[in-house]
Amino acid sequence: MVRTLAEAYPDAHCELDFGTPLELIVAVILSAQCTDKRVNEVTPALFAAYPTAAAYAGANRTELEEMIRPTGFFRNKTTALIGLGAALVERFYGE
Repeated sequence: MVRTLAEAYPDAHCELDFGTPLELIVAVILSAQCTDKRVNEVTPALFAAYPTAAAYAGANRTELEEMIRPTGFFRNKTTALIGLGAALVERFYGE
């Protein structure tokens, strides 16, 4: 399947800007019902404020909601990001 897709779409790449696996999964969560362009506008400040899974797990809900508000569905996405951080800390020591 991967080979077939690579042959059919040789120039395909992820439009989301990220530098680490954590940043990628955060960007993917934010991309639900949102354009990649908007996500890429929000994530630089978000990644700077929350550089680790522990930072998401301990995030102030109101502050996080305000940062991601432009992506839409910000309350649900905030719950998902805090839950992601907590799960990564609990299950994988934050990695």
